[in-house]
Amino acid sequence: MNILITGGAGYIGSCATLKIIKNYKSHCIILDKQETINLTKLIQSYNKNLTFYKVDLTNYHQLKEIFQDISNKFKIDVIIHFAAYTIVSESEANPYKYFHNNINSTLNLLELMIHYEIPHIIFSSSASVYGKANYIPINESHPLNPLSAYALSKKISEDLIIKYSQKGINYINLRYFNPAGSIDNLGEEHNPETHLIPLLVKSLIEGKTFRIFGNDFPTKDGTCIRDFIHIQDLVVSHLISLEHLLTGKVINETFNVGINKGYSVLEVVQKSLEIFKNKINPHFKYIFDKRREGDVPILLADSQKIQEMMNFKPNYDLEDILYSVWNYEMEKISL
Repeated sequence: MNILITGGAGYIGSCATLKIIKNYKSHCIILDKQETINLTKLIQSYNKNLTFYKVDLTNYHQLKEIFQDISNKFKIDVIIHFAAYTIVSESEANPYKYFHNNINSTLNLLELMIHYEIPHIIFSSSASVYGKANYIPINESHPLNPLSAYALSKKISEDLIIKYSQKGINYINLRYFNPAGSIDNLGEEHNPETHLIPLLVKSLIEGKTFRIFGNDFPTKDGTCIRDFIHIQDLVVSHLISLEHLLTGKVINETFNVGINKGYSVLEVVQKSLEIFKNKINPHFKYIFDKRREGDVPILLADSQKIQEMMNFKPNYDLEDILYSVWNYEMEKISL
């Protein structure tokens, strides 16, 4: 099986690539415009199972040349489309960057899938497409009201994929809630890092001040509530999607991927202080800062659909996530 993975050098894409190679011995063709630490680690360990092309997916002509080269060597069975800019606050400051990159990359891929007769796509979408929740937990029937340019770029990409399904492309859209954690020696290496848990853990280890953005949301303690899913579980959701899509058991469906349990930002901080106790750098402290543009008060998944249709069951909780990130960061220090 040959799988084309866009954004395979990134956090989620590299973790998914790792598990696909381990589980299926497949050949993964990674398309990414960045060469990252995680990509280097993958190539060092699994060079025979990987082909890497450095490319900007918004450049249609260059992308088409690469697809032609790939088609001369491999028959692609499925595309997993991770590649996107993902920082909500940046998307509000620079919406053009997000619309241009996230939407055009998806559109170019879909056009080339038709041209090269690649029948299946799994799309990395986001729970941010729901916007401010009308009810909790949020199921797939919840109205879509994206509040940031990032969220809108994901909704439009979903719409494009659904439109192209009329031309014979089969899809599964996965709406992630909040992925975190590490797999083996792969973890979050964003630059800049904006995600809550890696920022928190690094602050705990290094004794830095951690900022909680907003303490005036309409929640029990005033901070945002999120549904955190371990990267291990999120990757499994892709593996089962792959199996169901390729066998035709499930096609043209959209699923939430979460654990159906929410934690506030302050609860995450307090849980970290509880489990790491004496290991924490004594200079660590946390403060409250103003809200970030585009943040919504609560995102909590109803993942019953993916559980019932594809038998997906999360196996990890918040504590597992925190320990995995702590161990990942400590290993980097010891190297």
